[in-house]
Amino acid sequence: MRVHLSTPLNAPPDWVAAQLQSTAVFRHITAPLVRFKRPGGAPWPAHWSPGDLHVQMWLLGLLPMGPQTVRISIEAPAQAGGWPTLRDNGEGALMRRWDHRITLQALPDGHTLYTDDIEVVARHLPWLMTPLSTAFAQLFYRHRQRRWRQLAAQHGAGAGAATPPWQQQAAFDHLLAAFAHDAGAPPATRWHWLEAAHVLGQTTLALHWRSHTAMLRYALQLRDPREAAGQLLRLALVPLGHALARLPMGNIGRARVSAFAPMAPRPEITPLIDEALAATASGKF
Repeated sequence: MRVHLSTPLNAPPDWVAAQLQSTAVFRHITAPLVRFKRPGGAPWPAHWSPGDLHVQMWLLGLLPMGPQTVRISIEAPAQAGGWPTLRDNGEGALMRRWDHRITLQALPDGHTLYTDDIEVVARHLPWLMTPLSTAFAQLFYRHRQRRWRQLAAQHGAGAGAATPPWQQQAAFDHLLAAFAHDAGAPPATRWHWLEAAHVLGQTTLALHWRSHTAMLRYALQLRDPREAAGQLLRLALVPLGHALARLPMGNIGRARVSAFAPMAPRPEITPLIDEALAATASGKF
């Protein structure tokens, strides 16, 4: 069964084509509905290249959907002077076939018509699961295209100095990965990675929630009841803070500081954030 969806993007085709090459942009536009991770915490390549890439899929970042092989190839444009087609002819634990093509077409106003074309065949009980998977593909690619429109609108508005959303997410992931890899360090040192992730991700609901979830897990690991209780309280406050646009900027998110107090940049936190942003900007993540 097929899904065919198109949407106009407020950006020129060359800019959209450049974003399509970035794995960080891919992770940004698929989140938070589906989150992709590399097996064993392997690093992501900065850009897509022809060949296979093995990933793990998580619905809403919580429900495992099994392994998926992303199989990238580039197809020649259908018309002379057009843009090449990016194809992922992949497969996974749930899907026997997930053949996805992305095509770009220049519009007269300088913007881009972006199209997703997907063929779906389920691996198990295809008579039942293929229609259900097609319905999910409709939801998933409508979500992706909405995220693409937001990203293109930000580009069109000339948000030059701000950190792009995809880079914010990539730098946030970089900080959490550093926390995981620094398992032998003293707790005070490891907390700095999580505090830096909180400061960086605080303005985005999904990242804000993930930072406090990571802090809660670590507090439980350390058997620190005061910190764990504080993180539960902050998790309850996160949606309200975003709904009311009341976010204490620079706050490190720990139970030992007020949940409502803005904080000046901390000397032990700022270098970690700067390093994460520099690493993601240069494609080292």
